[in-house]
Amino acid sequence: MIFRCLALISLAVLTACGSRIYDESQPGEFTGSLLVMWVDGGSDSAGDGRFVYVPDLDRQGRALMFRRGAQTDGRAVHITEVEPRLMYTDGGSIPRLVQPLKGLNPWGYAPAYMVHDWLFAARKCLNAGDADADEAKVSGVTFRESFEIMAEMLKTLERQTAVAESDLQPGAITWAVSGGISKRLWEDDTCPTPRIDPEHMKQIEARLRIGRDGPQKSVRVAGEDVTPARVVQVIGF
Repeated sequence: MIFRCLALISLAVLTACGSRIYDESQPGEFTGSLLVMWVDGGSDSAGDGRFVYVPDLDRQGRALMFRRGAQTDGRAVHITEVEPRLMYTDGGSIPRLVQPLKGLNPWGYAPAYMVHDWLFAARKCLNAGDADADEAKVSGVTFRESFEIMAEMLKTLERQTAVAESDLQPGAITWAVSGGISKRLWEDDTCPTPRIDPEHMKQIEARLRIGRDGPQKSVRVAGEDVTPARVVQVIGF
C-alpha cells in the first residue's frame, strides 16, 4: 500500500511537470486528412498484421499537417510544419506503460500521435544515416522539441476540435512522451529498408484503387489477386 501511494505521488509530481510544458505551449493548426489502414501478413515469416499511416488528401488536396503556433516561452523552434509520410504506426512513440490511461489510447488522439510517431520514425533513420528527403526535413528537431510539439498538438486539438481538456489529461501525456522510455526510442537507429513491406504496399495500393468504402475483395495489383488493406481510421480537418 505504501509503495502504491508513493507511485501515485510520483506520477502526480511528474504529471505536474508535463502540465507546465503544456500550459506554456501555444496552439497551432491541423489541416488535411488522416488515414490509417490495417494490412495483413507480409513478407515477414511471422505474418503479423500491422497498422500503416497513409497520407490522404482532403478536398483541398492536403494531407495531414501540423503547423506550429508562435511560441512565446523562449523554446527552440527548429521546424514550423510537420507532415507525416507513409509509415507503420501503432502509437509506438507513446510509452506502452501509460497507453491504458484515459487520454493515452493510441487512436484517441490520432492526429497528434501520427505526427509524433513520424518524428520518431524519421529520427531513427536519421540516427542510422539512412534518411530520405522527407525524413531529413526533421533533422533539426531535438528530443525536447518532440515533446513540446506534442504538448502544442494536444492544446490544438482541444481548441480546434470537440476534444475536452478534462479528457485529454495533457500533463500525463506530455510527461509520458518526455521520459526515459521515449528518450531511448528517440536514440534508436532501427531504420527499415524498404520502409513498407512490398506485400503490404500491394494491399495499400489495392485499397486506394477501390476507395475507402470499397468491398473487401481481391483486386488485381501487378498481375496478382490482392486483398485490400482495411481502413480503420479517417479524420479530416
